Amino acid sequence: MSVMGCLRAGGLVLAAISITAGVTTVEAQQIDYPVDTVRIVVPANPGGGTDTDARLFAEYLGKYTGAKVAVVNQFAGGGVVAAQTVASGKPDGSELLLYHTSVHVANLTGTWPFGHEDFTALATIAQFDDVIVARVDAPYDTLSGLIKYAKDHPGEVTFGSQLGGTTEIKGMAIAVASEDTLRVVDAGSESDRTTALLGEQVDAIPMGVNNAQQYVEAGQLKVLAVLNETANPFAPEWPTASSQGVDLSFPLVFAVYGPPDLDQAAIVAIDQVIARMKEDPDAEKDFMRAKQVLSLRDSKEIGPFLEKEHDFVSSFIE
Repeated sequence: MSVMGCLRAGGLVLAAISITAGVTTVEAQQIDYPVDTVRIVVPANPGGGTDTDARLFAEYLGKYTGAKVAVVNQFAGGGVVAAQTVASGKPDGSELLLYHTSVHVANLTGTWPFGHEDFTALATIAQFDDVIVARVDAPYDTLSGLIKYAKDHPGEVTFGSQLGGTTEIKGMAIAVASEDTLRVVDAGSESDRTTALLGEQVDAIPMGVNNAQQYVEAGQLKVLAVLNETANPFAPEWPTASSQGVDLSFPLVFAVYGPPDLDQAAIVAIDQVIARMKEDPDAEKDFMRAKQVLSLRDSKEIGPFLEKEHDFVSSFIE
C-alpha cells in the first residue's frame, strides 16, 4: 500500500502503523543498500507529524533501494526506548532513528541520555514551521509589536509554551528579545495552549501553521510571525520574524540517525537516497500533500546544521 494512499484528506493521519516498501524497478535497484530489511524507529505515536515524515521517508528509501522498510513507533519512556534501540543497534543500517529538533532539548534537559552526537547523523528530511499567534483583539499585530508592547508593559504579557519542549525555547528566545519583560509560562500541549489563549489566560502562543489557518479563517486569532527566515509555502502571506527585524528562525526539522560506527556503505546509500529525492519531483509533491516542507541535507551537510541547532537550544538552557 502506498504511503500516500493512507493519508486522509486534509490531515496528517496515516492509517497503517507500519509499512513495507518493496518496489523493485530498475530505478530502485540503482542504489545498493547493505541490508534487505530496514526498521525506522520513531519516538512518537502513530498519526502525528513525526510519524508522517518517517513513513514518507520509508516510502522513498524503499523505492530507491528495493529494501523492505518498516516504521516502528516506540514512544515508551518519552522516546528514550526508541533512542536506546537505535543507539545499541547493529551498525549495518538495519535500524535507523527518525526524530526532530527536540532531540537537543531532551538531551540538554536530562530527559534523554542521548544527544545527536551519540548517533551517526545521516540526513534531514523535512520541516514544520510554528507561528506566533494572538487573539484578534490584541493591541499588537506583529511579533515586533508584541515585543515592544511587552517592553512598555513589563511583566504583563504572558507567552504560553510547553515546558521541556521546543516551544519553551521559542518562548525564551522571544523573552530575551523583549529584555525579559515578557513572561514564559507552561500552558501544555498545543490544544491546551490554544484553549488558554482563547480563554485569555495567556497572551500569545506558538502554533503549527495548519492549525493557525483554521483559527485565522474563523476570525479568532491573528498571526504575528512565522518562526522561519523564509516564508511558509502554505501561508506565504504571513510575515516572517526575520522580516520584522527579529532574529528568530527555529523550524522543527526532522532528521535521520543511525547507530554509532554505522557501516560506511549505509551512509553512502542514504546520501544517494537524499540526492535522488532532491531530483524527484514526486518527493516534493508527496511531502507537500502531507503539509510538510522538504528540507534535504545529506551526511556532509547535516553536521554543521545540527551543531548550529544544538548551540541555539543550549543558549537558553542552563
